[in-house]
Amino acid sequence: MKLNNCKTNNHTRRGIALMLVMVAVLVTGSMAVAYFGSRDNSIAISSNVEASARARAVAESGLNLAVAILETDSDWRTQHADGVLLDAFSFGGGEITVTIYDSETNLPPTESTNKVTISILSSIGGISQTTVATAIIIPYEEEFDLDYSEYAIFSQSEISIQGAGSIQQWTASPLASLQNPLQIGTLATNPMSVQIDSQRQHSNLLLHTPSNASAMISSSISSSFGLSNVLPFLDPPLPPTLNKELVFSDKHKSSGRIDDFLDIQDGSYEIDELHLFGKKTLYIHGDVTLTIHDELILKNASIILADDATLTLHINGDVRIDSSYIGNEDQSINSWSDPSRVKLYGHDDSDWEIGGSSTIKGEMYAPECDIEFRGIATLCGRVAADDVSLLGASRLLYDKTLDHGGFGDVTSSLYNEDETLLTSIQKLNRLDPILIDALYESANVSENNTFQSWPDWWSTPTERPNEVVYTLLVYGMDAHRWESLAKDARRALGSSLALVNDK
Repeated sequence: MKLNNCKTNNHTRRGIALMLVMVAVLVTGSMAVAYFGSRDNSIAISSNVEASARARAVAESGLNLAVAILETDSDWRTQHADGVLLDAFSFGGGEITVTIYDSETNLPPTESTNKVTISILSSIGGISQTTVATAIIIPYEEEFDLDYSEYAIFSQSEISIQGAGSIQQWTASPLASLQNPLQIGTLATNPMSVQIDSQRQHSNLLLHTPSNASAMISSSISSSFGLSNVLPFLDPPLPPTLNKELVFSDKHKSSGRIDDFLDIQDGSYEIDELHLFGKKTLYIHGDVTLTIHDELILKNASIILADDATLTLHINGDVRIDSSYIGNEDQSINSWSDPSRVKLYGHDDSDWEIGGSSTIKGEMYAPECDIEFRGIATLCGRVAADDVSLLGASRLLYDKTLDHGGFGDVTSSLYNEDETLLTSIQKLNRLDPILIDALYESANVSENNTFQSWPDWWSTPTERPNEVVYTLLVYGMDAHRWESLAKDARRALGSSLALVNDK
């Protein structure tokens, strides 16, 4: 009995072993088939991955090509087919199609287009990739820059930034992404002429002073550039002589106190003094120049510019602006408006005070005036005056689009090759547009500094005088979608780590 049982158990074990061997053979065979199958597809997969990567690289290069075209003075605004600049253009081993639309109308660009959406479709080996970006084109204006507009603040005597006052980049500006240091300058040479004692002011300021200035002109910032000792601080341009009297309706007082609102159309006007109180609004249409013979007072009031309107104020008296606004219709500082559309010229020796919650989007140029910002007042633009103070929590948001070179750039057209100021510039005493244009047109301002025409394209690379600032929207996939997925992944990872720590 016992012998028979032993034989039966040995036979059973042999059957199990055979089954295990068969399973092992099947598994190994399946793995081998899968391996050889994957090896069979690997070439095609790797080719697709390579083509996709190359197509994306070509799309990015195509974007750089499109930006280069926008930087030139070519006729891209009119030389297109329904917005298509390049169609199936051979580029980088593949093909690209470059399409440009006006960002404001979503239509093909016209002669007035300066904000565009750029779409680049690239294709290599049957794989396509798309890159989309928005861009702003800032045309280069060939002119003399003699008003120190390359500086956030320029003073003849003193600069003071106290309390929580600060100078910052205007983040709404098309050139805010450049993140270049902000320049301030002065013609003063005495110690402590530039006082910066603010808890909010970062160290991204470059101070330009005369080369003979005291080493202690500022205790908080060092000079980066020595200005010429003979730099002029030119008088403002003269106001127009042929002006219409700014006349209000019968309900408006002759002093200029406005009871409701007033539309001012294109033209040159004059008024003895201008007072705006209690949420009253002045609407500017077209190009308006207003000469104010005495003081300007705004209190809880607004001066609004229509689209493409400009406003030039010539002010001969004091200025008091309290919790008021001057600029485009959207009063938020997040809404960009070219500061050069609003120019405030100060004549004679007067005091300007801008306080409360005032916001001004414009340029202030008043060589003999003392200008003081206080409260939470904001200037989006720049200021040049005798003395400039930022007190309280006031701030100056400098717009880099105002920087066209000038006295702070010895490579500009204002200087000779030996970095001395042109004699003809030294003789100027006023920002006279006619005289300045005449100097430019002469084309022989200096033997060592003449305005050259563009060279032939075949001997020198094409000039790119325009500034183009672009923001990437799509790079193979929607950039915003990618950032959202990355944010969700980080959030999920943070939650997981928190659970692990809790355990």
